[in-house]
Amino acid sequence: MDLEKLCSQVKQIARTTGVYLKNEQALLGRNDIELKGARNYVTYIDKEAEQMLVAALQELLPEAGFLTEEDTVAFEQRIFTWIIDPLDGTTNYVHGDTPFSVSIALMKDGEVILGVVFDPVADQMFSATEKGKAFLNDISLQVSKQAKLENGYIGFGIPYSLDEKGEQILKHAMKQFRKCSFRIKGSAALEICYVAAGISDTYFHSGLSPWDVAAGAFILQCAGGRCSDFTDGDNYIFGKEMVASNGAIHQEIMDHIIHGR
Repeated sequence: MDLEKLCSQVKQIARTTGVYLKNEQALLGRNDIELKGARNYVTYIDKEAEQMLVAALQELLPEAGFLTEEDTVAFEQRIFTWIIDPLDGTTNYVHGDTPFSVSIALMKDGEVILGVVFDPVADQMFSATEKGKAFLNDISLQVSKQAKLENGYIGFGIPYSLDEKGEQILKHAMKQFRKCSFRIKGSAALEICYVAAGISDTYFHSGLSPWDVAAGAFILQCAGGRCSDFTDGDNYIFGKEMVASNGAIHQEIMDHIIHGR
């Protein structure tokens, strides 16, 4: 398999889907929006975009299965699996806001080998195929060198269902508000990529799904960053929780925000 060629083709598919999302946002009416739960929106656009992705990716790799947000295709255990989010940042999207993105990861035997995340409004294409080969458009990505929580630029998200553990983490974060800058952008896939690009120093979130994080986490790791779950383990794709960082600030985030020590 020529991963570089495949990545180029996937980027084109992501771009086509992203242009569709951008064009449709202006046409979206309130009657087109459904609620899957509190603050959890879905539209016909999510579903249509997912169908576009599945059809195009099936042509590229017919033997691959899919893990998708909108269940356009049933999951089957296969050697290759596409993990896709046709519209990450739906809440932003339905309110006419940004950012939002298309996220595509390819997994082989349980390990991600390719990641693409595209922001159609900013025209930012994040991609990676291996360590040292992570890019924003054609520019090589490198994580920040921020080594301390103080003066850090930190992204985070609040899950749709905020449990007691999540509330405690937010309380720990509040204690750091005078030390550093916190931002919520609303697209986990992109916010992880911002860490990969050295824009943010870290990002943490609970209540995540595999399609939210698989591509972005791989891109970050290829850019020299680090991902973990809240126990500092490696179950961050399927474990519904993630700390993504430049590596240097990781332990301090774990100590003071995740565990509140």
